Amino acid sequence: MTTKTDGETRTVLRKLAILLVLYYLIQYAVAMILAAAMNSWKYDGNDKTGAERFSAGLLPFWHFDCGFGEGEVALISWLTLVLSQLALIALIFYLVHSTTHAWDYSFTLSFLHFCLSSAATRAAPSNWVWWLTLVLCTIIVSCVSELMCYFLHDLKDIDKN
Repeated sequence: MTTKTDGETRTVLRKLAILLVLYYLIQYAVAMILAAAMNSWKYDGNDKTGAERFSAGLLPFWHFDCGFGEGEVALISWLTLVLSQLALIALIFYLVHSTTHAWDYSFTLSFLHFCLSSAATRAAPSNWVWWLTLVLCTIIVSCVSELMCYFLHDLKDIDKN
């Protein structure tokens, strides 16, 4: 009888699928809570392309305008990205349990988010705030989740006696 490891393709794909579903559930929940709190269900930005394509269901994927000073939709989009990436730290810690794979899941989910954002909005992200936020959050999630797995999971397994 063989044992399953964290590096097997089936195990990696199963964990990645679970992470992806939970990540987007969190992202949609955060986006809808923020939109309801700000009562912002209509597009208020300057981008004409964004005005034509906006839908409240696209908030987790919104990249046309992102950040402060661009309107409520831009703020909701930015906060959704940041808060869901922070939640990803806990998801990776509780689901992956592997120091060596934590960074891999972080970068893979961020790459998939880029691909899905491009597909959902039918345009490649061109907003520098969105890119900077995604890259910085990915690096932070990668480092923090790897350190959490190492210090809070791997070091617990060491018997001190």
